[in-house]
Amino acid sequence: MLNRRELSLLRAMYQQGTVTAAAASIHMTQPAASALLRDMETRLGFALFSREQRRLQLTSQGRSLIPEVLNALSGIEAVDRLANDIRKGATERLTVGAVAVASSMLLPEALVHVRQAYPRITFAVRTGSALEIVEMAVDHRIDVGIVIGSSAPNERVFKEQLAAVSLFAVFHPAHPRAQASDVTLGEVTGLGLIALSPALPAGRATQQAIQQSGLVYQPLMEVAQSFTACELAGQQLGVAVVESLGARYAQRMGLIAKPLLTMRDSELAIVAPKDRPLDGAGLCLTDALKRCIRSQDHRL
Repeated sequence: MLNRRELSLLRAMYQQGTVTAAAASIHMTQPAASALLRDMETRLGFALFSREQRRLQLTSQGRSLIPEVLNALSGIEAVDRLANDIRKGATERLTVGAVAVASSMLLPEALVHVRQAYPRITFAVRTGSALEIVEMAVDHRIDVGIVIGSSAPNERVFKEQLAAVSLFAVFHPAHPRAQASDVTLGEVTGLGLIALSPALPAGRATQQAIQQSGLVYQPLMEVAQSFTACELAGQQLGVAVVESLGARYAQRMGLIAKPLLTMRDSELAIVAPKDRPLDGAGLCLTDALKRCIRSQDHRL
């Protein structure tokens, strides 16, 4: 069993790369850190680090421990923060996970409503991919998550659809096609396509729709975030294709967002641990998200 001090040293070694820097980052001396590493290796029964070119490198066994080390420390630190919040008078804490575009374009407005209903609540917000958010729910590292992804049910989590997701073309106002009554995805492919990565649901839907139309998928640029795609379109470097929340961001920038198509196999949804039903602030957040989506739909 590794204690918190040992877990902290392993994390520091992973982050810093040397015993001296790792020890300093957690307020230990270098000799004490070296001795603690040797003791851990003896108790674990395998080497955690090997020395290569005068630097310590994680062994394959040591590297396999790192994700769980990071998760364990994250959980311990979350308990510390919650205890501190309770000491300061907070009566409830809500931990929310969200994909990046939802954390910026949807979550802040919804949290305002939750705070109004629960004035002394505290929040923790974590971002990641849809898959990472689902894993956080499975491991009870979040109370509720907001994802954009497959509409197929996931047996490990409770899931509820908030809204369908559509693709939008984003134009600079000065673009010749910005004022057109309608635009097709096929047309956009010839205007300097700025696409999201196919690793993302919206990027994958864009690629599939283009290919199913018999066209060649050959984006001018491929990026990992809707925000980046919109910023590039704002610099008149091409036409971006993003999902609904990205289109809302584009409008905030003063860009023109035009609907292209509804994504068939993806949805905006909430997820939560299946064995811990939503209640209280979690249900309040869900209701607030639905209201925010309705109001944003009216403005889009």
